[in-house]
Amino acid sequence: MFQLLIVDDEAGVVDSLADTLPWADIGITAVFKAYSAPEALDIMRMNSIDILMTDIRMPGMNGLELLAHVRRDWKRMKCILLSGHAEFAYAQQAIRHEAHEYLLKPISDEDVLAKVAGLVDALRRETDERMTYQRVVKAFQEHLPKLRGELLGDLLQGTVVSPQRLAQKLESLKVEIKEGERFALMLVRLEERFAELDFYSLSLMEYAVANMAEELFEDEFRLWSCKDIHGYLAFLVTAADGRSDDDGGAETDRGGESTESRIRFLASQLQLNVNRYLKGSVSVLIGRWGTFPQDVKPLYEDCLLSLRRSIGNQSGLLVYVSEETERMPVHSLQRLYEPPLLVHLLESGDWERTQDKLEGIWDELNEKWAESQEHVMELFFSVYASYSSFAHKNGRQLADMIGPLLADVTGLTPCRSAASLRQWMFQSFALLQQCMENETRNDRESAVRRIQSFVQQHLVEDVSLQAIADHMYMHPVHVSRIYKLETGENISDYVLRLKMELAASLLADPSLKNYEVSLKLGYQNPNYFIKVFKKYYSVTPQEYRLKLESGS
Repeated sequence: MFQLLIVDDEAGVVDSLADTLPWADIGITAVFKAYSAPEALDIMRMNSIDILMTDIRMPGMNGLELLAHVRRDWKRMKCILLSGHAEFAYAQQAIRHEAHEYLLKPISDEDVLAKVAGLVDALRRETDERMTYQRVVKAFQEHLPKLRGELLGDLLQGTVVSPQRLAQKLESLKVEIKEGERFALMLVRLEERFAELDFYSLSLMEYAVANMAEELFEDEFRLWSCKDIHGYLAFLVTAADGRSDDDGGAETDRGGESTESRIRFLASQLQLNVNRYLKGSVSVLIGRWGTFPQDVKPLYEDCLLSLRRSIGNQSGLLVYVSEETERMPVHSLQRLYEPPLLVHLLESGDWERTQDKLEGIWDELNEKWAESQEHVMELFFSVYASYSSFAHKNGRQLADMIGPLLADVTGLTPCRSAASLRQWMFQSFALLQQCMENETRNDRESAVRRIQSFVQQHLVEDVSLQAIADHMYMHPVHVSRIYKLETGENISDYVLRLKMELAASLLADPSLKNYEVSLKLGYQNPNYFIKVFKKYYSVTPQEYRLKLESGS
């Protein structure tokens, strides 16, 4: 509910408007009265005024000057200017000061109520929009940690994000790291009694460990954390003042310790705090320094490798990643396991991106591992599994979609060489795509037949787009698009064509009058029927009858 302030140096005008009109009926709960601009300012400072109705010509401070104060200090207030003068200059000034209404005296009570009611409606809409926006902002703020974690998780898995898009995401999520900034990765694995907890209790413990890490590191470092796909807590660590140990450099903090030494010390304190306060054990692995964002995935994989090698099934360890990972002679196919995975692209039906994914995987294999039988086998089994999973989720056997020859892997012929794998992989993909597009086309053809059948059966009844959509259990826009895509014409054109063909047939019967034909076609207005018929056939129904009678 809203409050109104009426200002005029004529007391009779103020009292009449304030005391005699049914303000409550339009949502005004309180009406304040002022007989000068200074008095009005005092009232506005002491009360929450939503709508101001003021005269322009007043002694001392006039209404336009009062409006200037309102625009400076109460920007959301709605204003109506009253004046007994119709000079255009006043209207210009009112517009410049953003008055919402400009009314000339004398005005009727009905006009005053109508104008104020319009502003009340505008205030309600603004309030609803503001509350909706605030709810969205609050929900966004509440989900910020989760959204930040999801973005870091995607980067750890190798999701490719354009620099511009990544910068926008980092800014919106309030993550304090920029492209080119140095960082280190830290993995924390909860062990022993933590592994026995139920999901809810474990989530609480993970939250507590992450908070402990934030408190320990906050004076010297910034942490960006997430839970990775292996269940480890991953922290991207950046120095609060931009310092880092670059490849084992000797940058030091004010106490003479290297940045890396401080991270190691704080990590050890984290282990002690978890043991003391949460009665549990964690292993911590600290990775090497890298450059954001290009080194996120490689350094994460180095950390996982060191965790497997150096920690294994042991618990309570603190490990530092060494340089040995750079000398690994064999690596996995990176593009194969980068999100989105091949099986997910197939399920989405995005054939273009799926094609790009396959080509990217093949390029990597051909460039680096074409002579490695194991890598060729790895790719073959992964692709075959994705194709089979896709077929089964569509209720089909893979052999039904790509043919028995390509689906038969007896003897593993497709993976005997990189070249044979490539031929099998892309040939099978093309057949999968063709099969699904044929099914989609068949579904559209079936839908069109059902639409046409419904129209034919209900031609003289309700054949509106909404009625057809209700019958098809589809959205009207979707129905319209399917029909247009498959037939090349709009549903409305099809309905009109059938009606006009039926009209021509009925007009051939001399016993039926034109208005009777109109009613049989569902046109309640015979004049409208004549207009539609003439537009379609270029002759009126009567002229059409005459042509039939003359045989022309």
